[in-house]
Amino acid sequence: MPLNERETRQQLIDPKLETAGWEIQRELRIGPGRVNFSGDSAESMYDSTQAIIADYLLRYRGVPLAVLEAKAESVPAENAVQQGSRYANRLMIRFSIASNGHDWILTDNQTGDYETLSAPPTPEELVARMGVSIDWDRWEGAFAASFHVDQVTRKKIRPYQEMAIAKTLWEFAQGTDRALLLMATGTGKTFTVFQLIWKLINGGTLQRQNVLFLTDRNSLKDQAYRAFSAFDSNERVKIDKATVKDGKHQVGKLFFANYQNLDEDLDGKKVYEHYDADFFDLVIIDECHRSGFGDWFGVLEHFGSALQLGLTATPREFEEDDESKKQRRPLTPEEQRRETYHYFGEPIFTYSLKRAIDDGYLVPYLLEERVTNIDKDGYTAEDGTRYETKNFERDIIVPTRTEAIAKDLWDVFGKYDLRDEKTIIFCVNDTHASKMAAELRRLSGDPSYAARITRSERNSHQLERNFAIVGNGKPRVAVTVDLLTTGFDAPDVKNIVFVRPIKSSILYKQMKGRGTRLCEDVNKRYFTIFDYSGASALEDAEFDGHPANKQSGKLSQSKPKPKTPAGDDEDPETPKPVAENVHVVMSETNRSISFGDGQWMPFDEYAEKSREFIQNVSTGSLTGLLDIWIDKNSRQELREELGDQDIYTSAFRHYFDLPDTDDVDVLAKIGFELTQVPTRTDRVTRFWEQDDQWYESQFGVVLPKPNDANIALGNNDFSLAAERPEDNGDLWKMDFWRTALDHYSLFGIDDLEQARTYSAPQFVDQFGSFQSLAKRYGGAPKLKSDLEAVKKHLYVEMAK
Repeated sequence: MPLNERETRQQLIDPKLETAGWEIQRELRIGPGRVNFSGDSAESMYDSTQAIIADYLLRYRGVPLAVLEAKAESVPAENAVQQGSRYANRLMIRFSIASNGHDWILTDNQTGDYETLSAPPTPEELVARMGVSIDWDRWEGAFAASFHVDQVTRKKIRPYQEMAIAKTLWEFAQGTDRALLLMATGTGKTFTVFQLIWKLINGGTLQRQNVLFLTDRNSLKDQAYRAFSAFDSNERVKIDKATVKDGKHQVGKLFFANYQNLDEDLDGKKVYEHYDADFFDLVIIDECHRSGFGDWFGVLEHFGSALQLGLTATPREFEEDDESKKQRRPLTPEEQRRETYHYFGEPIFTYSLKRAIDDGYLVPYLLEERVTNIDKDGYTAEDGTRYETKNFERDIIVPTRTEAIAKDLWDVFGKYDLRDEKTIIFCVNDTHASKMAAELRRLSGDPSYAARITRSERNSHQLERNFAIVGNGKPRVAVTVDLLTTGFDAPDVKNIVFVRPIKSSILYKQMKGRGTRLCEDVNKRYFTIFDYSGASALEDAEFDGHPANKQSGKLSQSKPKPKTPAGDDEDPETPKPVAENVHVVMSETNRSISFGDGQWMPFDEYAEKSREFIQNVSTGSLTGLLDIWIDKNSRQELREELGDQDIYTSAFRHYFDLPDTDDVDVLAKIGFELTQVPTRTDRVTRFWEQDDQWYESQFGVVLPKPNDANIALGNNDFSLAAERPEDNGDLWKMDFWRTALDHYSLFGIDDLEQARTYSAPQFVDQFGSFQSLAKRYGGAPKLKSDLEAVKKHLYVEMAK
């Protein structure tokens, strides 16, 4: 009898991998899968069936080299090739292997080549195929060193973070002296680098054991210093002029500094020149797309002999204009210094916002564009000057526009029940931010509801700290210009509002990134961007994915009324005119939606795209769709295909407000335009009420009919339901299936296909352990057979 998949792994695959010399990690959980849009409990944050789990991760000397996907002995190994490649590409691992214990199909995902082997390749063979040379005597300690696990938080490294570290060590071990990690905001760049340095120092790889962490803001420097608290305080040093003057600047292992501090003059030379050029083994450049390659480039040049690792979520890349392309003008030296890829080369590891959302580590986002009439049509002043969105608040002040946007935002928040959720609003300047915050305080009637948090506020740091605390504290709304773009982490922010035009895609990504973090403490499943200034035109679909929906609002027309210019106290030398009595209005929005392919489309168009796919895969019939859903394997294949097509049932469930509906019925709603959609409870009720002849025959029981005088209608206790003891048959099975389908009503069909489900208290209390249950039932195969039969009677057409 052929071995099943578990037996194949244990008896055929594991021994051969061990003989080949592989270090094996089984069941690598790459990620929990996309966060569900809907739900009100931590347990419903993720769908367990969507978890991304690779059968094996294969390491050599601590280096992840291959992913292996297994199949049962009787299943062709070819069936696992595509899935193996998918997981390997997710982890940026070059090789994947598919095996049924006899055939071993090795795929080089870099070249696309594959071959079938009679035994697994050895680690040395794969290293040789990669054509690299590693100084193992120096670097093996770092590869093999354990990660740090905090004894309080128990926070562990995530798979993508481990891959980033492994890629970095791999590059450095080959002699590369500069490397770039491109990781989306919120994916833990600082934590990743901390773990990298922990391995380097504990692995004894660095010659002098000195590392410099460079930032360009005090808040980022302090944040990094705290993030490395696993190292003793006497091993961590903040560099500034005072530290150097006191002669304490060279005592430690980890050094934290800003470019600005290092570039200051001290005793006739720069602060950084008080260190020997070879003092540091490794220099980390945080937010490396920024000014480190401008005014303070000398810091990097001085420590040019050190390994240099750049960190960014937003690389700076100079694009030639059309004329430059014609002339084929090369980048100037200044542009070369500021171009992230020119200095570091291509990223050795990329973890995009889109991938982080797909893996379930960051939350997806909705996008709603809202445009005022004067933003849509422009505004012409009495003197004939023409103003557009880019000019408002910068060249001309329009008080009624700010008031209208604040009022519209307050109303929209009320509509979506968002008024008490954390919000960041990005305004044009301090004056604009002050007016916006004041309007929201007036509308809310709460003097603490909204606060301007900008550099000009004396207590901006305290306001920033208060706002960052997860919970119900005040303010609920932070109105800023750009102070909160980087180095600020408030995980429970659910709304990002743009009221300032933005030209830089880097700045837009940083601002948007304030909302991406997952926060289970407040049941945060997504965040919403409200765009009043066209900032979302800078969306980068390739790296960021794209919003889960996009709503584009058309604003009603209104002829502007004359205004009287007035001075601006904020800038008396260049007074700005004030557009008074301008009628600014909003209108309804038109919903659009987008997932994965980077294209935004109207919601109806997205639904139509999904409808076409669903009808095609189900051969145009609702019964065909239900038949796919009944079978566990075809259901999983359908889910993978839906993911490939960027069709997400959790998003549609959110939009259609179908919280208790089976995934297949959500798909049916889309694919066949059902006007009435059954819930899981509806399906269970129909089963008990209409399939009585089938289950009485199946379990050999005779149940009372509704006209039996001695039986109360609605009685769910089947153990009391038989007319005569001799008619009982397997009556206890009715109680079992009642319990099982009640469980289905709450959690879906996938749970009933997992043996661990039957160890839950509601089953154990009635039927004993799973082993006892299976034995009493007539064996696990009989129980499985009846489950398949029940599913066929559960998934029938119910509504049109």
